[in-house]
Amino acid sequence: MSMKKRQAGAVLITLVTCVIWGFSFMFTRSVVVRTPILNLLSWRFLIALAAFLLLIAFKVFKINLKGKKLMPLLKIAIAEPIIFFTAESIGIQRTSATETSLMIATIPIAAMIVGIPIAKQIPTKKQALSIILSVVGVAVIILGQSIEGISFDIIGYLVLLVAVFSGAIFSALSAKHDEYSSAEKSLAMMVIGFIGFGSAALVQNIAAGTVQEWLLLPFQDREFLISILYLGLLASVICYVGQHYSISVIGLNRSVSFSGVTTLTSVLAGVFILHEKINASMIIGGIIILTGVYGANYFTSTREKSKEQSR
Repeated sequence: MSMKKRQAGAVLITLVTCVIWGFSFMFTRSVVVRTPILNLLSWRFLIALAAFLLLIAFKVFKINLKGKKLMPLLKIAIAEPIIFFTAESIGIQRTSATETSLMIATIPIAAMIVGIPIAKQIPTKKQALSIILSVVGVAVIILGQSIEGISFDIIGYLVLLVAVFSGAIFSALSAKHDEYSSAEKSLAMMVIGFIGFGSAALVQNIAAGTVQEWLLLPFQDREFLISILYLGLLASVICYVGQHYSISVIGLNRSVSFSGVTTLTSVLAGVFILHEKINASMIIGGIIILTGVYGANYFTSTREKSKEQSR
């Protein structure tokens, strides 16, 4: 397969992952209000790991870690899901939805910055401006939607900053360690996510005396079951493999520039499926996001160098 076709395929896969993540709010927003986040995360990664091992058994994914160091995989998995989801969950509890969304939306900019020393992937000036533009588009949508106040919770902001940079470092480490396949990186995330969140959920439920309720949740709560199946099978297995593959083929900066599409998908899902009202901020923000994504993918270093050489 030619590089052009591989890159086109990677772009398509990136769009699919963003759309899946964009729809995830529909499956989780009513569940997270009434269920401890550790219960949701522990079941999510149990489902993801079980599905992943099944796919390995049927040779859909090939894993070959012989002679490879495990520490880089451990670093990737600790950055995300462990630190990212932990910090994001605490941040959500301490700040408003608006503040959380705005902070998390800056991950592409943080990834672009940390990607320079970690992955040695330097964006062109126009590409960097395009990535920033896509984040501005997300901010326009969020601020246009929100009716929540500002909390000014410094600890909440600091914790969300940890989430932002752990998400960014995760992407940069994925780009750096190309000696591992997308499946190998994703498997490490499933294993560490299951061990980390499963252990924490067990301790929490033992302390609360709710172990039985926790273990029976998917069998007694249909909505919870649907949520963990969506998050485990689609938002974890498919999306994480897709994300790692995207980064390995089109590079860190082009890949992270698509994150605004997730917000755009969430908004469109709300409008067309939940019949929420559309407003000017959605349209303007959507145009800005798409312009930024286009710019980040058009003004690549390869294209810029070829322009200079043709002069």
